Amino acid sequence: MADTHPAVSIVVNTYNRGAWLDDALRGLAGLDYPMFEVIVVNGPSTDTSAAVIARWGKSIKALRCDHANLSVSRNIGIAAAAGEIIAFIDDDAVPHPQWLRRLTAAYRDPAVGAVGGFTIDNTGTHWQVRKVVCDRYGNAHPVTDLFDERPLNRPGSAFFPSLLGTNASFRAQALRGIGGFDHTYAYLLDETDVCLRLVDAGWQVHYEPHALVWHQFAPSHIRSGECVARTLYPSAVSKGYFITRHGSPGNLAGAGEALDSYRRELLDVNAQFAASGTIDARHRHALDQDLLHGLRDGQRLAMAAGHKTVGDLAQVAQRPPRRFQPFAVASGRRIALISRGWPPHNDNGIARWTQLVAQGLCARGHKVHILTEAIDGARETISFEQGLWIHRLCPDEASARTGALVERYGLPWRQAAWADRVWQEAQFLKSFGLDCVSFPIWDLEGLPLLDDPDFVTVVSLHTTYALAQPFKPEWTERPLLAHRQVAPMIAAETAVLARAPHCLANSRAIIAAIADRHGIDLAPRATVVEHGTPDPWIRRAAAAEARRVARHDHAPLRVLFVGRFEQRKGFDIAVQVAQAVIDMPNVELAFLGGELDGAARALINRLGASAILHHPRIHFAGVVQRDCLDDAYVGADVALMPSRFESFGLVAIEAIAAGLPVLTLDAGALPDVVRDDHGGRIFAQGPDVVQQIAAELVWLNVDREELALRADQARAAWAARYSTEAMAQGIEAFVAHVLATHAGKA
Repeated sequence: MADTHPAVSIVVNTYNRGAWLDDALRGLAGLDYPMFEVIVVNGPSTDTSAAVIARWGKSIKALRCDHANLSVSRNIGIAAAAGEIIAFIDDDAVPHPQWLRRLTAAYRDPAVGAVGGFTIDNTGTHWQVRKVVCDRYGNAHPVTDLFDERPLNRPGSAFFPSLLGTNASFRAQALRGIGGFDHTYAYLLDETDVCLRLVDAGWQVHYEPHALVWHQFAPSHIRSGECVARTLYPSAVSKGYFITRHGSPGNLAGAGEALDSYRRELLDVNAQFAASGTIDARHRHALDQDLLHGLRDGQRLAMAAGHKTVGDLAQVAQRPPRRFQPFAVASGRRIALISRGWPPHNDNGIARWTQLVAQGLCARGHKVHILTEAIDGARETISFEQGLWIHRLCPDEASARTGALVERYGLPWRQAAWADRVWQEAQFLKSFGLDCVSFPIWDLEGLPLLDDPDFVTVVSLHTTYALAQPFKPEWTERPLLAHRQVAPMIAAETAVLARAPHCLANSRAIIAAIADRHGIDLAPRATVVEHGTPDPWIRRAAAAEARRVARHDHAPLRVLFVGRFEQRKGFDIAVQVAQAVIDMPNVELAFLGGELDGAARALINRLGASAILHHPRIHFAGVVQRDCLDDAYVGADVALMPSRFESFGLVAIEAIAAGLPVLTLDAGALPDVVRDDHGGRIFAQGPDVVQQIAAELVWLNVDREELALRADQARAAWAARYSTEAMAQGIEAFVAHVLATHAGKA
């Protein structure tokens, strides 16, 4: 094969897995390979699979298989394949971007008929299958990575290399030459049978350790998501058929022993599952019967097949394949975003911003990795979700490297442990071909990456420890915390800001605040891209219209405070406004985003506002999920955000997106967002600020026409400046500029 990059046809066989299929196709769009087509063969699916396939349109070859039979489906894919190499990947799997390059390299040897890679299981961090050899009874025998499978590639070999179907490729000439797949293998051993017949036909079957696939183990009609069998009949048929066809001719007694061993093994598994409560007695009985009938029918079919040596491709391949149809790969950059928090388990400002940026860049064709922390107690995982690679990581504070980072950068131990784990994962991602990495200034999550010349690294500007310090009295009240945590972090922040080559800011105010607090002018190195947020009216248009009518009808004015119950967020001011609202008969105020715990209650009592705790027009909803928060925005009339500092003010733009006038203080970036022409009002920080805000609420309650006008202004401002699309476009341009600058210096 003269061409080092032969044309490849990738076949995806799917059946009732629409929820996974779209991600599988997105994963293929991330491949780094010059010439491949994608063939999707849809079984008799009754879910959303057809709609998913339709969305991909002419970019794929879409075919139909009317039988829930994997081998028939595979042969339909082979019949449509116009490539020199035919690769198979499951509909719940995603490849490494170098997958095809690694697989096809071995085909330079004309004797090679099949190549398979290593497969990672649904944790994303553990192997499902590496090198395996099979015997002629269909039993798999794992071997070490150093095992040389090449001597087993000889006709009649008792053991032979066997590839996993979700990570296998075949020379089209070889696969068609043996007649493709045998339709008797509706499920299980289909690819094992093909590998055996290839070896017997004189072809070589090889493993390529660096051709990686992540297999996510989606539930199917055969098994549950926990890999518990729903039925054993198809797999038992395959096993009985395989042993009788391939094992009996060489050793009839051995084949009988293999059948008995398989039967006993699965009956024992069924019994264990029943004893543990995994399955009930009826399920166990059904599986036992499936097994016995399947083995019997498999043997019968093998005897009826006689000396058949070829597959059943001829039954579906009635004409030459259509011309090669190149698949459009994602042309964007490969970008890693680091955020210790990630929604929905953490919806703080940086976590939310990171998610919105990731989704926006993904929608624009970029390949995005998220490096975030695993939930407490959870194991590490790597998964591909809605087009995003999510790396959920566990820092190791006992690592020797953590101590080295503490020594080198002066980081507190906890921050150093996380930064070290991020650095390790970034080393692995070098094989993906990362173009750019971004980490937040808060907690300095990716600090060691600044010193790795293989990365183009961006620091995103948010509130720093130094900026938060004036609003964190507990930091100064606890001298040990100030000494061991706060002071080292501020020093490390200042050092990073002094040397970070590229900074991304979401407001001019954060650049000015850093200059004031850290004494560093970032203006020459920072680019401002304003924050964006999705449209909360999507799926809530009826609720938005109902609220518009309610305002017109002088229903009670609904005021919404969203934020943590702390001084920086102006919770104390909001509490005093709530006390004033008690005297306004047609005004309600709801608090979201914080818990009404002992500290919050103590503050309310100190402010002389204990009456709000049980007042019918004051509501404390606690910390809510994103959907509930968007419901609250759309169902409100005015947003109260008396924050004393915001690097941007995500709550403000979320409220503006819902069409809410925002009342806030003259602090940080808020005056840039909450402007008069955006329907908002800015109040100076002073002793009478509560009275001014209360008076504003009185007026908006009286003049509903002005309220409606300002609601329209807010909504128009979001559409013009603060959509996620606008933010993603701005960050895309910023990344392009950074990479061009870096290339110019190389």
